[in-house]
Amino acid sequence: MSTTRQPLQNIIWLLGERLARALVTATVLGVVARHLQPEGFGRLNFAMTVTLIAGYLANLGLEGIVVNELIRRPTQSGAVLGTACLLRLAGGLLTVGLVALLAGGTLGADAPLVMIVALGLLFQPVDVVDLWFQRHLESRRTVVVRTVGILGGATLKLWLVATGASLSAFAWAQVADAGLIALGLTLAGWRSPQRSGKWTWDPEIARALWQRGAMLAVSTLAVSLAMRLDQILVRQWLGDRETGLYFAATRLSEVALFAGSTMALSLFPALAASHARSAGEYAGRLQVLFDALSLLGWGVALGCTGLGWLVVRLIYGPAYAEAGPILVVQGWACLFALNATARWQFILLSASPVLNLAAAALHIGTVFLSGWWLLPRLGGVGAAGALLIGCVISGVLSSYLFPSLRECAGAQIRGLLIPFTPGRWRALLDQFNPRTDDLPTRS
Repeated sequence: MSTTRQPLQNIIWLLGERLARALVTATVLGVVARHLQPEGFGRLNFAMTVTLIAGYLANLGLEGIVVNELIRRPTQSGAVLGTACLLRLAGGLLTVGLVALLAGGTLGADAPLVMIVALGLLFQPVDVVDLWFQRHLESRRTVVVRTVGILGGATLKLWLVATGASLSAFAWAQVADAGLIALGLTLAGWRSPQRSGKWTWDPEIARALWQRGAMLAVSTLAVSLAMRLDQILVRQWLGDRETGLYFAATRLSEVALFAGSTMALSLFPALAASHARSAGEYAGRLQVLFDALSLLGWGVALGCTGLGWLVVRLIYGPAYAEAGPILVVQGWACLFALNATARWQFILLSASPVLNLAAAALHIGTVFLSGWWLLPRLGGVGAAGALLIGCVISGVLSSYLFPSLRECAGAQIRGLLIPFTPGRWRALLDQFNPRTDDLPTRS
């Protein structure tokens, strides 16, 4: 096999996995949702949302930083991976304890489900194997592992439905999913031809990762909370049934956000390399990222508008029909959220993580105030509307508010206009072909 890996090939593998996951998940999701009904489905997904938010704290903000360190320290790969794994293990243990403490005191009847699902965070340290594959553009190995995990988890959930299992059994199934994928990544890393060397703990690397990741972890946690505040408000301010309807739409729109984050992570090594070479090349790579994510966002927005109602009925059945209008509004929120994902990469390389924290605070304030007015009047559609307003203000307009972000504000607007500038489409595809020195070599 060739020693080079085209970023476009890598993205195809990653997006192919997302598509496979979406198809399998949609099928199983509908069966589980019909079994649990909106009330139970909403409670389970609320527990998953709380755990997902907490997971960003457990990860310590190390994803992009570890990939960057692997590029900068090619002879210390084992030390980087080993140190990152132990740091994330410590973060996972502390986060699970914190979730248990807070859930027991504030979430009432939802607390047991939250605490069960949160146990899946203990398997996340193994995800550093995926970062090693990303550095070498070997994501097809991760795709195989996650696809097997998806099929295994889907089989388990279908068996639970067939046996009439309780709500808590589906919470334990989420933990089983995480464990199965962790086992698969361990085996894939062991069999990979890319050798990192022995994993060790390095105090110097630990300090470097902590210094760069601590503030990023806090800002990532704030961003995650901001992007899911609408879901929390729905759970707290609306009833069980309305919560289930809202999460039914959310689970579908989140597929696009996961695909966008996958694309951004796959392009990050080339973006980081160009940042070290020249400002002009870096600006070009950054514009490509804005264009690609915005184009994906347009597809999601138009798809949800035209087909969202039908998709909801096909997957969930008539009991969830009222989730259709919610999905339409969430689709347009995805357009601006995906565009802002590229700005995250810019901040990671060129600005202070405090900016993400400030943008998240702005988003939280906007969503809370908008939701306070819209939810009593429009219910779930109002919550989606508050999310859309928050994404526009904090994700795009705030680039003009912060001086150090103004240089990427124009790139964001050009990205949003990509469907109307066909002359740039060919340039977009050409930019996915890397320079020779962007490509990883076999170690």
